[in-house]
Amino acid sequence: MATKSSNIIATDLDFDAIATNIKTYLKGQEKFKDYNFEGSNLNVLIDMLAYAQHVGGINTNIAASELFLDSAQIRKNVVSRAKDLGFVPASEKASAAEIEGKMTNIRNVDGTIPTANDMTMPRGHNFSTIYDGVSYNFVNTSSVVPIRDGLNFSYATVDIVQGQYITDTFVFDSQIKNSKFVLSNARVDRSKLEVSVNSNGTINTYSLSTDVSTITSSTKVFYAQENEEGFIEIYFGDDVLGLGLKDGDVIKTTYIAVDEVHADGAKHFNMSDAINGFTNITITTLSSSSGGAEKESIDSIKFKATKFYTSQNRLVTLNDYKAKVSEYYPNADAVAVWGGEDNDPPQYGKVFISLKPQNSDYLSVAEKTDVKNKLNQLNMMTVRPEIVDAEIVKILLTSTFKYNKSETTLSQGELESVVRNTIVNFDNTNLNNFDSIFRHSNLTKVIDECNTSILSNITNVRLRKRKLIVLNKSEGLTINFGNGFYHPNDGYNKASGGILTTTGFKVDGDITNTYYFDDDGSGVIRRYSLNASGVRVFADQSAGTIDYTNGKISIDAIKFTSTVNNDTSIDFTTLPISDDVVAIRGSLIDISVDDINVKGEVDTISSGESSAGVGYNSTSSSSY
Repeated sequence: MATKSSNIIATDLDFDAIATNIKTYLKGQEKFKDYNFEGSNLNVLIDMLAYAQHVGGINTNIAASELFLDSAQIRKNVVSRAKDLGFVPASEKASAAEIEGKMTNIRNVDGTIPTANDMTMPRGHNFSTIYDGVSYNFVNTSSVVPIRDGLNFSYATVDIVQGQYITDTFVFDSQIKNSKFVLSNARVDRSKLEVSVNSNGTINTYSLSTDVSTITSSTKVFYAQENEEGFIEIYFGDDVLGLGLKDGDVIKTTYIAVDEVHADGAKHFNMSDAINGFTNITITTLSSSSGGAEKESIDSIKFKATKFYTSQNRLVTLNDYKAKVSEYYPNADAVAVWGGEDNDPPQYGKVFISLKPQNSDYLSVAEKTDVKNKLNQLNMMTVRPEIVDAEIVKILLTSTFKYNKSETTLSQGELESVVRNTIVNFDNTNLNNFDSIFRHSNLTKVIDECNTSILSNITNVRLRKRKLIVLNKSEGLTINFGNGFYHPNDGYNKASGGILTTTGFKVDGDITNTYYFDDDGSGVIRRYSLNASGVRVFADQSAGTIDYTNGKISIDAIKFTSTVNNDTSIDFTTLPISDDVVAIRGSLIDISVDDINVKGEVDTISSGESSAGVGYNSTSSSSY
């Protein structure tokens, strides 16, 4: 007579647990109730069954996880789930720059002067740059007709992007259901994709669809998305949501194929192709290359897709704006959004957006305009978006550490490199974002702990803020650090310029002297130049005010004609009252990696040197 069998537990995925469950089940049968499975041939079969169930269960669990956006790990599945929510992940984005060019003394071989049309720079004209020892190719995005002045030709504001133009052509066939046309290059900047359709000799330009609510049966739009292989595929309307295609229609696509490595930060460009046989061009860079980005990551897609769905393609809340801005400008390091009522001073009826791009501090004028125009298509009529530069407070660090040389095989220089890299990693992990806080004690702690030989460190903090200047226009300046300045008493450090230093500039009416700002230690800003002996000569001893308590500098109206900085800016550097630094609304704090000064010193006492206790160096914690 058989005993009552036990149920197999089907939810276990662990191999050993599955094998145990099978044995428990078999022992519930009369034939195997006293059977010793260990070491038997039957145990091999049980292990095989357990292994099969284990692998099958794991695969089933993984497959089920890939059905949901929050648990999917495979990119094609994440992209597919995002499509269900109407979200299209961002593609690669080409690095872009602005240049201008000038050709002088241009004559044809026969001595005649070319016309401006003869010297037109065609779209796709090649430029080259070398950045970090690697050569990159750039092309201009539109043809440029120069301004001719006698024998000279000027090319103003030429937009160039990294990569190459590629053209793919397709023919529509209605016999192929759900026709989608896959672009040949896997690295496509979708924002630069152009599509035209030749239908019986009539060529029409089609636009990328961004809002189906505005599309009719006759709207000439195309749709673009990432397919399972990671390539961009395009498709067209069905005569309901967009104009459909007819048999034989020829589809022409032109796009930028993006390089695998972005050349963000390139400043010097050369023309690779001749224009009408001439190559003697002088190129001036108006804005260095920036904006290059890889296709949107899996984590970013998961984060943005649900927020995009929630916003329903309209802009109402601040989070709606933040989600859309992140979609329009995917290579932003940080995005901040606040209402006009919270601005200083308040500006009602506006919403302010501040972006910090990757590998750059500011958006170009063209990038600001592009983002603003896109937002204007979705925001409420009574609200105006304003794109403002991120207010970046740079932290300048001077760190002096003592170490026991008997506890390390590293040289002093190698230890200094370790400390410097530790500071850079601290910056990348904790800062460079809106609403972040620099905690001085946390930094000094990680410096002490970065190598066992380091015994202590004194790390001094100064603050720097860069202010962009409009040249040849009389205007006042306000520089708000959002953190109070060190001011122990009126007249503090007056003879040496208080706590304020700046980079140089020139002003209207004086083409000779380079000027600077300092403070008198009592709240007044002064403007001075340096004579041949390096002594300050004050041209204006009341050029503005400095609010030590609130950390605000105000410069009276003045017409700047040039600055020492190439980007027509002035750097303001001060000493904070606290070594802890807080980012105010619309600003972020970031350690200036180019201004990290690290100095190591042997601790003679712990190292047991004969000079221990004699002339022992102690470092001041003051920045002045």
